[in-house]
Amino acid sequence: MSKWKMLETTELAKLGPFRIRQDKCQLPDGRIMPKYYVVEFPDWVHVIAITPEGMMVLVDQYRHAAEGRFLELPGGTTEPHIGESNSAGALRELEEETGYSGKLKHIGSHYPNPALQDNKVHVFLSLDCSLQKQQKLDPFEDLDVVLKPVAEVYQLVEEGKVLHGLMLGALFLARPYLQDFL
Repeated sequence: MSKWKMLETTELAKLGPFRIRQDKCQLPDGRIMPKYYVVEFPDWVHVIAITPEGMMVLVDQYRHAAEGRFLELPGGTTEPHIGESNSAGALRELEEETGYSGKLKHIGSHYPNPALQDNKVHVFLSLDCSLQKQQKLDPFEDLDVVLKPVAEVYQLVEEGKVLHGLMLGALFLARPYLQDFL
């Protein structure tokens, strides 16, 4: 299976950290896709942070598009314009959103929506997180820090109470590392 050939690309909008473009592509069998829309984002990072007591550090965050609050992992976008690595972005996001910090291990990556977006989510695990700083939220973030036992988080997943797809993907990647807590 081969890649589509890009024939043309047009920037439709550049809004903050993302860009919307329209591509004209040729498929491997010669058909022409006249308009394919792509949203370009910087890569994202998520941190599964576990305290020495076995508590997962989470955030309860309002998401306007879905008009509700969601239990989520600390995370956000990387800042490639300043040369920030994925691990540095993950540590920054963890500290800013929660005040917790710890040694990070990259456990995997996935595409959040490869049909429309070009970015990846990089998932990090920390098994030694502790509260070290004050939260330093962005001006319009609306979130609360929540600590839950790891087993309870996975129970919420099984009950269908965790609805954020990116969190579900990260928890799937982390499960083999968290067996001692389940």
